[in-house]
Amino acid sequence: MGFLKKDSDFASGEHYSVVSAECYFQGTLSVQGSLRVDGTLEGSVDNARNVIVGTDGKIVGDVSAQIVVCGGVIEGNVCADMLEILAPASILGDIRAKKMIVEEGGRIDGRCVIGTAEQETAEPQKKESKK
Repeated sequence: MGFLKKDSDFASGEHYSVVSAECYFQGTLSVQGSLRVDGTLEGSVDNARNVIVGTDGKIVGDVSAQIVVCGGVIEGNVCADMLEILAPASILGDIRAKKMIVEEGGRIDGRCVIGTAEQETAEPQKKESKK
């Protein structure tokens, strides 16, 4: 996917924050634009548009974003509209996403809830109406 390219297009006006491979960051990040993690981030990521974890990147904390692409490791819960887990990435925590793609070799160790709230409430009604 194009998000993992290191020469992403910065001319679009999108705000990017980067935790590079040599960096270690500890604390909560509230990001309005996009975040790319190639180093280590210990803490939560809130309100981001896009969170990209590179192949050598690691987040130890919860992640909340519109789009999350994990190529490295996330040790925490993930809440996203769209989640993509690349091989050989891993997520150790619970996932709540509207849509999710997992490449062969991607690993999840936690509970997954996929879909929208409307889908979740419609499922019990369908089961009850069959009785």
